[in-house]
Amino acid sequence: MVSVARLLAYSLFFVLVLMYLMPKSSIYYFFERQIKPYAIVINNENVKDRGLGLKVTDATVFIKSIDSAQIGSIEVDLFALFNAIDIKDVTLSSVAAAVMPLHIQEVHIRHSILNPLQITVYGEGEIGVFHASFNLLDRLLNVNLKPSETMLKEYKSTLTNLKRSEKGEYIYEKTI
Repeated sequence: MVSVARLLAYSLFFVLVLMYLMPKSSIYYFFERQIKPYAIVINNENVKDRGLGLKVTDATVFIKSIDSAQIGSIEVDLFALFNAIDIKDVTLSSVAAAVMPLHIQEVHIRHSILNPLQITVYGEGEIGVFHASFNLLDRLLNVNLKPSETMLKEYKSTLTNLKRSEKGEYIYEKTI
């Protein structure tokens, strides 16, 4: 019994040390290279290794060379069983002002080994509160939006493109 407990303790210690020493900045820059062929560039960011996580601050996102968003901070926590990305203080480019409000307070992206084919996203901002899920196998994106008062009053044309549920939420589904 003692040897089993000792084996588990050594295994846990090894995994924690491995996660701590993992080159998270290199993984981030590898991710940047992987999204570049899709004409998405993240620029002017400050990348800081936080031990078991990674923090990126003051990032500017360009899509097809167009300044698309300013991001206050991104915190990435990569664990073997549970991965989390928290994005805070997103301001979209004024190009999107005709379609939706420009400020998103926070976005949380989660992936768990308990449901490995599902990525969940939830957040809130001037747009309202939203919950999204992406099925990696079916490549199905499902977004549920509970719009804010601003979204309901000033962006009715955007909401007409979404299906309205009986709960008053708006639903968007697309296979990518």
